[in-house]
Amino acid sequence: MPAKNKTLLAAAAVFGVLAVAYVGGSLYYQNRLLPGTNVLGTNIGGKSPAAAETTLAKTVSANPYKVTDNGKTVASASGNTLGISKDFKGTISKIKQSQNAWSWPAHLFGGSKQTTKIGYQLNTTTLKKYAATLSAKLNTNRTKPVDASMKFTDGKLVVTKETNGNTVASAKLATALETAIAKDQHSIDLSKTYEKPSVTTSSSKFKQERSTLSKISKIKATVTVENHNITIPTKTLTSWLGYANGAVTVSQSGLTAFVKQLNDKYATYQKKRSFNSTKRGTVSVSGGIYGWSISSSAEVASLTTAIKAGKDFTKKVITQGSGYNSDGTDIGNTYVEVDLKNQHEYYYKDGKLVLDSDIVSGKPDGHSTPTGVYYVWSKQRNATLKGENSDGSSYASPVSYWMPIDYTGVGLHDASWQPKFGGTWYKEHGSHGCVNNPPAFMKKLYAAVALGTPVIVF
Repeated sequence: MPAKNKTLLAAAAVFGVLAVAYVGGSLYYQNRLLPGTNVLGTNIGGKSPAAAETTLAKTVSANPYKVTDNGKTVASASGNTLGISKDFKGTISKIKQSQNAWSWPAHLFGGSKQTTKIGYQLNTTTLKKYAATLSAKLNTNRTKPVDASMKFTDGKLVVTKETNGNTVASAKLATALETAIAKDQHSIDLSKTYEKPSVTTSSSKFKQERSTLSKISKIKATVTVENHNITIPTKTLTSWLGYANGAVTVSQSGLTAFVKQLNDKYATYQKKRSFNSTKRGTVSVSGGIYGWSISSSAEVASLTTAIKAGKDFTKKVITQGSGYNSDGTDIGNTYVEVDLKNQHEYYYKDGKLVLDSDIVSGKPDGHSTPTGVYYVWSKQRNATLKGENSDGSSYASPVSYWMPIDYTGVGLHDASWQPKFGGTWYKEHGSHGCVNNPPAFMKKLYAAVALGTPVIVF
């Protein structure tokens, strides 16, 4: 056989072998993944979809997500623990559909390799729960970050710089895990999840509030109580100032204590008073419902606002009750005076005696008229006074003029049933506590006395 023919025959044989091999390979890869197919770093080339799914499942379960701190693994969790559902079957099916079995030679010899990320679903609720649990566990012996702060010490503003800690922020850990999962990364650096100080000395907000505190510390703050002006000492003012949660603070407990001091010193409610009586000279009278006090909550709130404004101020104290006068007189010079010892009543207006009369006060058998400073808080015509007698029976006494002075049923009224007034008549024929007045006199008194008029009983 000629040499040329032998060469052609050999070439044909080689081609035939290659053709058979190519066709055989193509048929082989009809139901298998092409060479070089890589998922999650695992080569599944040449495997059937079912075998590839099994291989990937084993690989993933053996490749947990690790949390490291300073190069040391402090926690490890499987994908299931983190709420990850890997779609192995769906991913492999998509890869297989995208591959052409007849192109296997190119993949076999490295000309065209395929790397695919696997599809997954993430239950964020499960992930966040894991992050919260792990954070709580890791933070047991860790140091929290400390915000920058400032406060006045002996009148001087002292700034303390923030400090870092190593406690783990649950939300940051959850985000880091979610990011790693999305990138097919199986290691998380815990230091990137540390909580940070929320307030730093370099922040513009801190610098602004520092300037504000300094400005406030220099204001002149004055509170007016009646005819007294009380200037708050700078040392006291600065002791109330502080900084918390990114804002200037004014100590509410400090202000409350200050307001209480003012109230204890100047308020008149339930305080003992010296009263210049008509017949008995200066007498001491305590008790009653008349008087004023400082409204603590309202005054503290008002002072807080005024101080935070950072400007000099003089403000009138906020009061409640009756008898507050800018001249400090409390009772004033218009009032009703009830002298129990002398069984006599007087009405003064603007310092001048207008009306007076004998009276009958409460019977000293447990019904004595209570002493103290009261005021006329209501006026009623044709009222019926009801109560209980000493023997337990009930009474109902119609009166033409009724002016209650306390909240227990004691007041001033006419008493037509009394045959006489004054002297010692009250000892055997006294009232149940009210001040009985002659009808004609009570008519005049009712017309003359205004609501809110003080009534001094002693």
